[in-house]
Amino acid sequence: MQDKEFYSTIEAAKILGVSVRTVQLWVESGSLEAWKTAGGHRRILASSVEEYISRHQTKAPSESSNLRILIVEDNPTVSKFYEAAIKSWKIPVDIVVKHNGFEGLVEMGRKAPDLLIADIYMPGMDGLQMIRALYKAELLASDRIVVISGLSEDNIAERGGVPSEVAFFRKPVDIEGLKRKVFQTLGLDQSQNLAVSD
Repeated sequence: MQDKEFYSTIEAAKILGVSVRTVQLWVESGSLEAWKTAGGHRRILASSVEEYISRHQTKAPSESSNLRILIVEDNPTVSKFYEAAIKSWKIPVDIVVKHNGFEGLVEMGRKAPDLLIADIYMPGMDGLQMIRALYKAELLASDRIVVISGLSEDNIAERGGVPSEVAFFRKPVDIEGLKRKVFQTLGLDQSQNLAVSD
């Protein structure tokens, strides 16, 4: 890598182990430094790619056959509550927690979850901005997204609104309703879980 000063999006995608669309998304969000040539092609600074790797890429855990749920919530107490609730359902899932929309996007660029649970009001990139970026990059289908928020309808509307095809729960969340949604989305049989959740 050290011999090059910049990379094309294809080269950067190969180095980072993500799709070209994800690299383009990271460029647009400012996490990778780049410019466009006269012909409209992106050129990404090699130093930016190397810095990104050292800052974000961690040693990959051993591959799990479990389903994967990503929780994006800036309040650690709330995210721990969701995590504890999901774990109590005794379902075969790995849970990943991130604390703002940008961190969520980075994680999804690495590996798309089977389900995303997201707050709206977060520092930096909020949940709705993250969902719009997901749509643009085609990283996750709308039926795999659950939004949970305590914001008023007016506040949500001011931020662009929750897409109609995305499941929405109001805080404090109805845990049984969330459980039904999670089981439905992940294709799990809730009747098998009744014995361990009484």
